[in-house]
Amino acid sequence: MGGLEEKWRLEAAVWRLAADMRLARQVAITEGKSTRMEFRWEARDYRLLLPAEKKTVKLPPGISYAMNNFPLNGGVRGFTISPLGAPSPAGTVGFKNGRGDRLYVIITPATGRVRVSRTPPT
Repeated sequence: MGGLEEKWRLEAAVWRLAADMRLARQVAITEGKSTRMEFRWEARDYRLLLPAEKKTVKLPPGISYAMNNFPLNGGVRGFTISPLGAPSPAGTVGFKNGRGDRLYVIITPATGRVRVSRTPPT
């Protein structure tokens, strides 16, 4: 049963991140103001920086970052979403669980489309 619970926690973490990325994009478009997401590897969390709200989301127990290809700026990796909905830059965040399972959240350039994948983009 423990293996299933780890798998579910991993899936919940990536789907939550994907939903938060979509929220950041939607807020940027509807409010006409840039939003930002920052990923803090050591703290095992990420921050959603909206014009009227700042939210920190801790990764679930047993879940950690597997990879993050966003640029490092001021000690954190992250990206900004313009009022047109485009991320700068686009990229991928990967989470892993204690069993070594990995899932990835990808935000594409220009369109800002967010998707979850079992494999990282090439």
